[in-house]
Amino acid sequence: MEHLVEQVHAWEFEGGPVWRAQTPVPETDAFSWLEANPQGSRMYWRDRSGTTERAGLDIAWQRIAEGPAGVEGLLEESRQLAASYNLQIQCAFSFDGQPGEAEWSGFPAGVASIPALELIRQGEELHLAVTLIAHTHRDWMHGKTRQIERLRALHPGGEPPLWPTHVVERSNDQDYIECRRRIGRILDEIRAGRLHKAVLARQVVLQFNRHLPAFTTLRRWSEITGGSYCFALQWGERIFMGCSPERLFRRQGDFVQTESLAGTVRRGETPTEDEQLEQALREDPKLIREHAWVTRYIQGELEALTHAVEAPDQANVLKLDRIQHRQLPIEATLRPGVGDGQLLQALHPTPAVCGFPRDRARNLLAQEEVFQRGWYSGVVGVVAPQASELAVAIRSALVHGDRAWCYSGVGIVEGSEADAEWQELEAKIESFLAAVET
Repeated sequence: MEHLVEQVHAWEFEGGPVWRAQTPVPETDAFSWLEANPQGSRMYWRDRSGTTERAGLDIAWQRIAEGPAGVEGLLEESRQLAASYNLQIQCAFSFDGQPGEAEWSGFPAGVASIPALELIRQGEELHLAVTLIAHTHRDWMHGKTRQIERLRALHPGGEPPLWPTHVVERSNDQDYIECRRRIGRILDEIRAGRLHKAVLARQVVLQFNRHLPAFTTLRRWSEITGGSYCFALQWGERIFMGCSPERLFRRQGDFVQTESLAGTVRRGETPTEDEQLEQALREDPKLIREHAWVTRYIQGELEALTHAVEAPDQANVLKLDRIQHRQLPIEATLRPGVGDGQLLQALHPTPAVCGFPRDRARNLLAQEEVFQRGWYSGVVGVVAPQASELAVAIRSALVHGDRAWCYSGVGIVEGSEADAEWQELEAKIESFLAAVET
């Protein structure tokens, strides 16, 4: 740590506006590190492979978008800054491109941030980095002093006391009867030919017996749901976090990878039952149809932005802890000049979280859903000059003290049955509930 403090002390004002230093550090659990250092905003990102992990404290640089018109500009400014100084920038965007209301009050439509302090794991290597961005000598002096104070105040982490946490009260935005009615109205639109698919979301509000240790809970959640993206972003006193299985896109230079993820069944209690359920996932006409609309949309949107779109003939099955999905990887080479902003605008929100046609589905959901989704089913991830990776922010929750708002959604297509969809809504929040009460 003192070595890093010495590096910061040695910074000189000439040559800015970005100053950065880093040093190798001993093995540290990033979740415990974040839990032990609650000062300022905290953020976390881990890719689906688990090879890249970034835990951030406080803010060195941040830009926000107040509505849909500001999102592409935010990404372009982030791209320029990242390219000029070889930085990685953490981003989040709301589902509908709008700023938050109610429990989401204060959350912007989009945000791009660089942490002041960052614990970075790349493969087997772990570093602590410090970043200062300043345009005046006064701001630089203040920022440099503040960074040294942050470094010297850092707590190394460690296991917090384990006090049992459990749910003392639960409320749903809809009960089974109301859910059945909403699904019926969506099916009416589908039968009338005005819609092919809509993804109906549900909000469950949980009251706990005590303050929920968000990052400790997130670590348990990630252990339960292995093979998922893991993320958290703090806004004020609230933390949006989750473990999402779904990639929006990964761009490496001009090569982009995305996927069609839709169609869900639960996991079996035995290997034999699990295999039978997987077979149903592969063969059920309703699930095939639901997945096909997502695939069709993504491939169609990519055609205008790429030279070629490639995908296997048959879908894979992605198995998670409690459910399994149909999954089809899709790859393409971007046309010159196409970047993260155009990809985000084209792909988000996909039919996997909204519906198809997109605008009709979004308008119908605005009538049927009585809560604002906020950043749930939005986008989270990291953008950088050579490689960016964004995930769809599903399997997520908003945590504030001793309360949490958790979310799940189901795709409604021709052949959907209310009983099965209700069970799926429950299954998709079971992992979070298990992480809370472990």
